[in-house]
Amino acid sequence: MKRLTLFLLFIPIIASFAQTITLQRDSVKFTELIELLEEESKYQFFYSPTWTDSLYFEINFKQTPIKAAIQWLSANSELNYTILPQKKVVFTKGYQIKTDYAQLFTRYIKDEEAFKTDSIIYEAPQKEEAQERTISEEYMLFTIGNQAKTPYSKVATLSGKITDIESGEPLVGTVVYVDDLKNGTVTNLYGHYSFSLPTGRYKVEYRSVGMKTTYRNIVIHSDGSLDVRMKSKPTSLKEVTITAKNEDPVRNLRMGMEKISMKTLKQLPLGMGEADVIKTTLLLPGVQSVGEASNGFNVRGGSTDQNLILLNDAPIINTSHFFGFFSGFNSDIIKDITLYKSGIPAKYGGRVSSVMDMTVKEGNRKETRLNGGISPVSGRLTLESPIKKDKSSFILAARTTYSDWVLKLLDDAKLKNSSANFHDLQGSFSWDIDDNNSVYVTGYYSHDDFDYYTEDAFEYNTIASTVKWKHIFSPKLFSTFSGIVSNYDYTTESRTDSSLLHQIDYMLNQYSFKSDFSYHSSKNHKIDFGLNATWYDLSPGKQKPSSTESLIAYKELEHEKALEAALYISDEFDLTHFMSLSAGLRYSFYSNFGPKTQYNYASGLPRTTENVIDTTQHGNGPVSFYSGPELRFSSNIRLSGTSSLKVGYNRMYQYIQMISNTAAMAPTDIWKLSDKYLKPQRGDQYSIGYYKNFRNGSIEASVETYYKTLDNIIDYKGGAQLVMNEHLETDVLNGKGKAYGVELMLQKKRGKLTGWVNYTYSRILHKIDGEFDEEQVNNGDYFPANYDKPHDFKVVANYKFSRRMNISTNLFYSTGRPFTAPVAYYNFGGADKVYYSDRNSMRMPDYIRLDVAATINGNLVAKKLNHSSWTFAVYNLMGRQNAYNIFFRSEGDRIQGYKMSIFGQPIFTVTYNFKFMGNAKDDF
Repeated sequence: MKRLTLFLLFIPIIASFAQTITLQRDSVKFTELIELLEEESKYQFFYSPTWTDSLYFEINFKQTPIKAAIQWLSANSELNYTILPQKKVVFTKGYQIKTDYAQLFTRYIKDEEAFKTDSIIYEAPQKEEAQERTISEEYMLFTIGNQAKTPYSKVATLSGKITDIESGEPLVGTVVYVDDLKNGTVTNLYGHYSFSLPTGRYKVEYRSVGMKTTYRNIVIHSDGSLDVRMKSKPTSLKEVTITAKNEDPVRNLRMGMEKISMKTLKQLPLGMGEADVIKTTLLLPGVQSVGEASNGFNVRGGSTDQNLILLNDAPIINTSHFFGFFSGFNSDIIKDITLYKSGIPAKYGGRVSSVMDMTVKEGNRKETRLNGGISPVSGRLTLESPIKKDKSSFILAARTTYSDWVLKLLDDAKLKNSSANFHDLQGSFSWDIDDNNSVYVTGYYSHDDFDYYTEDAFEYNTIASTVKWKHIFSPKLFSTFSGIVSNYDYTTESRTDSSLLHQIDYMLNQYSFKSDFSYHSSKNHKIDFGLNATWYDLSPGKQKPSSTESLIAYKELEHEKALEAALYISDEFDLTHFMSLSAGLRYSFYSNFGPKTQYNYASGLPRTTENVIDTTQHGNGPVSFYSGPELRFSSNIRLSGTSSLKVGYNRMYQYIQMISNTAAMAPTDIWKLSDKYLKPQRGDQYSIGYYKNFRNGSIEASVETYYKTLDNIIDYKGGAQLVMNEHLETDVLNGKGKAYGVELMLQKKRGKLTGWVNYTYSRILHKIDGEFDEEQVNNGDYFPANYDKPHDFKVVANYKFSRRMNISTNLFYSTGRPFTAPVAYYNFGGADKVYYSDRNSMRMPDYIRLDVAATINGNLVAKKLNHSSWTFAVYNLMGRQNAYNIFFRSEGDRIQGYKMSIFGQPIFTVTYNFKFMGNAKDDF
């Protein structure tokens, strides 16, 4: 019976040998020959490129059976081979893969061998004796739980932690799946997973991007855990994945969620020779910016301050260096990036448009590694090492710029004598106290300074830190407790006029506490709940003279203080075999605190300083209070195994707002807390999407459409004074907005050519319709927002010639953003006045840009001191002078308009990257 079973198992393989191929080539590389064989035979070949870099062949196959061709290739390359089911061929060097695991597995069952859940990873045997003794964990049987409880337990919970065998880092977003049950889950940010299943015997699949899919055979009697360590995936020319998503987008509940692959990010061509976390998001559908080198981004009609950017749960206000030219984050230390455009989980709040959640690496727990990079204008260095092997580790990353030499090359005398510098430091420490308790500490420091010769100077800093304690109460209940500090401050100095020398200081401190719980019920309900609170301490401005000769008087605005808190709960579950639901409720509370002086204005009159009737002095207690429910809902209706329909809704409140009358976000913008006059913003978004996979998931297509309403957005009166204004509410206007659009995405995830194409049509309209004429904009009618760009088209392509070389390109096209222009003169009271068009009724020229980059890696031998690569990039290859802004000057009897471009010519950069004491598989 055993022989019959084995014979039937290998019938597909035996039948496939009848296939023949005809192929003739002179001096063909091993990799090229494999690609030809894959195309001709539909087989997939797996091997290590380090074995084959120098192999060339002359081939003459004429109606040659595929088996004979593989045997010939094996004999001439001194490689062993094994043919597996589903037309997979694995080459090995120095050892032969065993195929008699069925007999070994039967022997283990007969001997009643049951193994504990600590993982023992199977390594390729170096000696023949080891080959006889060792059996891969994939063919072992793991006993989970207490067998004595089986008669009483019908459902059990399987939990555990998934890590990288080489670094010990937890693997985020690993899919854990039981095909027999069509049930599974995904690991969280700490690599943990948990889900319930009926007691019995199963085969569990563990699948993670860039890692070799592995399986575990289990018998589960009651609740228990199974930890798994995964290996990196062997190379297959037809399996090069460029993006990471937590799950199959067809089955995933979340819509509007984008995962950004760090490997893809580092391959893209960018302007200053460094991977840019923020600017990479601009390649995604529904994400735009107002122009080149601008700080921040706009998501589905939201302004730049309506995005919550978290670094290990710490909110980061300024996300760039050098006024937007460089990213504020070192990509070498970032592990995972998730952008939520809709379907935002209930645990997030505080902004009305989007959430970007970034997590940093924990550091290698196996060995010390050092890596970095050098470009003409900046350098970076990252060190990671275990403190106690497999228990604790740290990682530190530093960057700095030495760009002053570039300014010296400019013709402008003031710029030639100016200086611009930045540096940042990021770090993380992690420690597994025991199986149920872990501690994580992360820190972030960023500094910029710019000195414009004899005129102005800017300096701004960010300091953020997070301390987390992760505790596992049981296989079903996880918790994380976090303490967070985030500080942002800047100083501007004016030195144009010696009699007006002064500086202005601004500071925003945030202190937060979070407690997050995740409970996995026996019926596969994933229930998340918790609470969080943030204390704001804001210094809106302190003006002081810079010298004794200055006529500027000392002035300090009142401190602003507020408390924002929230409770939340959400549940994810399968309603039927084809429909999944996620429903959540977040209830937020907000109150600003004194001491505070509140100005009172006459009713029935515009809010101006002339109409102040008295003031109210508040003590240390609460002054204004706001609260409201924030509903979250997502559903997935699976139309087939490869397509689904998703519907979502979310409401968000925002209690802190940026005060700026510029289109782009700037480091020197001020933030203000909600009070009696500046009410919290509220956003409601409705979305629906269709998702379809082709060619076994190698091609993904999606269409998402949305409609968003915004309440209590802010605008400004003409000539508004925003800096050091103690009556700021007299210059701020409240209004509402609406945004709608459709996003189309087509993505190729595997193969030598990978990438995506997306198109977005969207509109963002605002309406400022106050009670009085001076509190209206555009006569109270809707007008395009400053960042309204209806048409947006992007192409991202990456062609991998080999593991050592790839070329990437980006193509951008978008409608020009709107602006307001002077259109005529008129005479009033004997004086000439300028008449302006309706707000934002004109548009700049369309934006078009093409970027190209090539990355060449050194020899990819696994064990060598240094793995290096060179990246050559051209930003704005066509040298197009895209207008960033349009400004006007009075010249005689006419007004002349001018276009200002940031990059009016191609920008060439070269970067050298290196990795000491470790391999570079994450980048290649």
